[in-house]
Parts: sequence; structure tokens; C-alpha cells
Amino acid sequence: MKAKRTFKDSLFRHIFNDKQRLASLYAALTGRHITPKEITITTLRGVFFNDIKNDISFRIGGRDIILMEHQSSWNPNMPLRMLWYIAKLYNRQIDSQEVIYRSRIIKIPAPEFYVFYNGAQEEPEHQKLHLQDAFSHPTDTLDLVVDCYNINYSPDSKLLASCYELRCYSIFVQKVRDGVREGLELKTAIRQAITYCKTHDIMTDYFQKNESEVFDMVNFKWDQKRALEVAMEDGEARGEARGEARGEARGEARGKRNAMKEVTLKLLKRGIPLGIITDSTQLSPEEVRQIAKDNGLAF
Repeated sequence: MKAKRTFKDSLFRHIFNDKQRLASLYAALTGRHITPKEITITTLRGVFFNDIKNDISFRIGGRDIILMEHQSSWNPNMPLRMLWYIAKLYNRQIDSQEVIYRSRIIKIPAPEFYVFYNGAQEEPEHQKLHLQDAFSHPTDTLDLVVDCYNINYSPDSKLLASCYELRCYSIFVQKVRDGVREGLELKTAIRQAITYCKTHDIMTDYFQKNESEVFDMVNFKWDQKRALEVAMEDGEARGEARGEARGEARGEARGKRNAMKEVTLKLLKRGIPLGIITDSTQLSPEEVRQIAKDNGLAF
């Protein structure tokens, strides 16, 4: 029996699931100025196994634009994620019968891919990620390029300076983190960050109208993130201890794998979704399901 999954928007998606704000963000990214009337939001439902929806897609004329926010930690596999996404988007937009039987070329929207990173690892302000980097052998047959922007708050960031809404989002996230680092409970840090934004002309209207929703979204996301971090830290510590005790490469590898299984079991018990578990532990879905079965967990 499959566990019931409840999806929740990320704050990023909640803010930018708005044509006016999307137009502002797109202008900052590309220098192309568009009106909200030109935008058709095309965001898909349930593309990835994740309790938090952090993706937005929209169409402008002959372009499909996909925006995605990183979930706290650096992920070099974003081009592959984008490949899955655009394939599903095209599948929804185009009749498969036309692909099979039509004698003329089918025109499809040109894709643009953007990722926004705001994790703790240091990354450049802008970089391009290539799907080709993931291939086991060099090839010119396929590539997909993702523009990745570091949106951690910095007064020197050109992108943040160009988009008021994205800058406000970045400042809010930074204020929550600052509060937690100073020893505040997460709930208090979120409330304090909301108050700061409301009193410093940082999307004041948005935070006034959506205070309870903002609190719920950020609290949910951080709780999910921390549950994963705690389990990973615990598993990694055990894996390192076992690896050191064996003192051999084979022992270290076995220790790390056993540690990942322990982490997986902890995550299963916490109700973490399958996709997050496989991404974090590098175990296959079949291995995760087997661990659940071996421990009498419904999954």
C-alpha cells in the first residue's frame, strides 16, 4: 500500500506563481521585457518525488521557461531533472499520434532552464550546468544547458539587484537563517523574519496578506530539511567509524553502504519520500523498498 503524500508549495513557488512577478524575474534573467498577459503558466503536478513543490514553468510565445529552486544542498544533476521535466511538458503539450504519423516536422517551444541555488555550500554567482557532463562517454548527440544562479543574499549580486521580488525572497531566507544561527527556535526566527520584511519595505503587502501561509511553508520545508540532515549526519558518523576500524578500502565501502542503509531506515520511519531517500543515499528504489520490507514498514 502506498503512503499518502501531501504536497506543499515552497515559498519560492508561492511568490513567483504570479504573472507580474514572473515578468519581473524573466526581465532580470534575460533583459527581455514582457507583459503579464504574454505569460501562460504551465507548471506540472508531481514531476518529482518530493513533498515540496519548488518548480514553475511558463510559456512566452514560442518559449517554454522552466524555473527550479534548489532544495538546500548543491545538486549537479539539475540538467537531468530538467530533461525529465521538459519531456513531461512536451508529452502533455503534443499529441503522441502526431509524432508517429505526421509527415511534417512538429514545431515545439524552445526551452530555457534556470535554477536558483540558496544552500550553504559556496557556489559562483552564475554558472552553466551541462547534461553532457553526466554521460559515461563523450558524445555530441545530446546536451541540455541549465543557467544556475546563486541567490544567497549579497548586495553585490547583479541578479538580485535587477529583480525586487527575488531580492526580497533572498533577504527573507537570510533573516530566517540568521535567527536560527543566533539560537532562536525556528518558529521564532520565521516570525521575526516576517516582521522584519513587513517593516522594511520588503514585499510588505505580500507578507501582510500571506503571513500564515509563509510561516507554514517555511516551517514545513525546514522541518523536512532538518529531519534529513540529522539522519544523514548520524549515518555518516557511523559509517566513518566503521571505515576507520577496518582501515581498508573494501571495509570503508561496506561501512558506508551499511551506514546508508541505516540512514534509509531512519528516513523511512520519518516518512521521507522515496525520491529524497534515493537522491540522498544513492540506493536504488528497489533497495529502499527491500529495506522497508525487511523491517516491516509499509511502503
